[in-house]
Amino acid sequence: MFSLSFLNSGVLFLSSAIIIPVLIYLFAKKKPKKIIFSSIRFIKESQKNQRRKINLKNLLLLLIRMLIILLTILAISRPAIKAPFLKKNFSHAKTAIALIIDNSYSMDYLVDTQTELDKAKNIALEINELLTDRDLVVPFTLDKNWNDLNSNAVFGKLPAKQIRRISITSNALLFTDIIKSAEKKLKESHYLNKEIYIISDLQKQKLPKKTEIPCFFIPTSQTKERINLSCQNSHLSADFTHRNSQRNISFEIVNHSDFAQTDVICQLILNERTVSEKICSLKPKQKKREYFSINLEKSGIYSGYVQVKNERLPFDNRNYFAFNYNSSPTVAVVSDSSDIPLPLKTILEIYTNPTNIRIYRSENYDPEKVLDSDIIIIYKKKILSEKLLFLLEKIQNKNRKFLFIAEKNLSSEWKAQIEKIFGIQLLNFVNNPVLLKFTNQYHPVTEIIKIDENITFSDFWSATQTENSTLLISSSELPFALEKNSYLLWLFDIQGSRNDFFLSSAFPGFAYNSLSFIASNSSQSKNLKIGDKIHPNCSILELPSGESIQVNTPFFFVSEPGIYKCENDAFAVNLDYQESDYKRFDKINAKNIKLLDKNWKNEIFRTRYGFEIWKILLILVILLFILEMSIIKKEERKT
Repeated sequence: MFSLSFLNSGVLFLSSAIIIPVLIYLFAKKKPKKIIFSSIRFIKESQKNQRRKINLKNLLLLLIRMLIILLTILAISRPAIKAPFLKKNFSHAKTAIALIIDNSYSMDYLVDTQTELDKAKNIALEINELLTDRDLVVPFTLDKNWNDLNSNAVFGKLPAKQIRRISITSNALLFTDIIKSAEKKLKESHYLNKEIYIISDLQKQKLPKKTEIPCFFIPTSQTKERINLSCQNSHLSADFTHRNSQRNISFEIVNHSDFAQTDVICQLILNERTVSEKICSLKPKQKKREYFSINLEKSGIYSGYVQVKNERLPFDNRNYFAFNYNSSPTVAVVSDSSDIPLPLKTILEIYTNPTNIRIYRSENYDPEKVLDSDIIIIYKKKILSEKLLFLLEKIQNKNRKFLFIAEKNLSSEWKAQIEKIFGIQLLNFVNNPVLLKFTNQYHPVTEIIKIDENITFSDFWSATQTENSTLLISSSELPFALEKNSYLLWLFDIQGSRNDFFLSSAFPGFAYNSLSFIASNSSQSKNLKIGDKIHPNCSILELPSGESIQVNTPFFFVSEPGIYKCENDAFAVNLDYQESDYKRFDKINAKNIKLLDKNWKNEIFRTRYGFEIWKILLILVILLFILEMSIIKKEERKT
């Protein structure tokens, strides 16, 4: 297909200058001198013939001058013509390319005897061999750190070692972002022919609606279905059948394929020791929760991971956890009541020894003793005293957490304080039952709680969220529990309440996780993922690789899965697992982006049919200038 493009199209507006010779021709004509003769009949006839010749000559000169101006401007704009019939051989016109190698963790999948990444490197080396010394290439991966060091424009071929050393990244950039970076780099080259090649397993994700530079996806293999398992959401949970050091490490194993998986080996590694193993089976597309029972006899920081055996894609087989276990946590209940409501008391006695539960009724309590407790609960306080305000301020200054349980007879001062802390507006106390419809599966308090369709709430405060607070459980419109800045709020009254929630299997887990969330340090407060930031209270941080680095900022962005260790803390960081569930591009509906097949070699370097013609235009300008001068000199000799 024939097409014409311009590298410097901005100068084309100067083509309007061709009107200048026309204006000169119209307004700068020479009037002939008048000569009087006795007989002018023959002279007039001769004059008419001569005028016709002069007009034709002037029009020819006018046309030549207009062409000289037009062709000069076109040459400056650097036009190029593209048509298949211009191809003469297997060589191509000089081209600037961006070579993008997908190294996200889905590329670690084993196909035959090679991973998808190995296949991508081989394709990149084949493209590298097609490059000539006139070509310009900029290599990219989906790893920002690699790009910062290696994404520089190179004339000719890339070093083969540079391609072979590319490895899987846990924190992959999006295709939309990397395509923008590639376009920016290629525009700096001022090459006419530009192309972007993305070598990928074609894991589906969002793409730009169009690109300025032609973009080609090259598949690493034709595999459309994958057999893959992943391990997710491992964490410490309670064993409610025991009131001793018995605990569970709960985890999920996910079958991402359409095939059943049998005799899958699961392992628990705790503090760098394999402590337990089990075998399970999964149906197609099944997500299954399992657990390992462990005995925790000593207080301290525990960390480790649960892993499954899956050789096709091992990168997502581990899920890390870290927790600070206190064998005898202390609980401070700040309340006007001498008795703890039965639903809360039952959970507290499971969570800790009853002798560690302290109720602070009198205003003579020492705030520092309350702050020394592992868990702080505020319930049924009628007056917001200066001491309580001081205690709340201390809690916030020391980055401590607490649980506030709302009761029916909240004072206006307490209502205002709750609204300030949690970013909500309390409306009215609801007695009528309301159906529970939502639990937050992404928060450590509620991530394993399943909704029972028949659970109803009554005796709770209706509220609207005015700021960014995290919803834990709710109806379709009304929240029942919230979290804001690591503070928990139960909006339901637990004193003599008629809530079905207390009779369901969900409440013990919800209440226990609430206590664990309050008692935990930062490593347990969030389900950390790649790209999140942690706040290590130390100067030296040990990375999952074992390398120790100095931390000079209040926070640190995590870039790989594993356990990050501080002096008295540990942080478990995991993948986001989006690439574990493989979905392949069937087609791409985006302008200037094309999905290639196994015959990709016939499609790349499409701009080899494009040739710049500015030199030809300049030659024509010179020839026209010589023709103009010849006509003028010839006319001068006649006169």
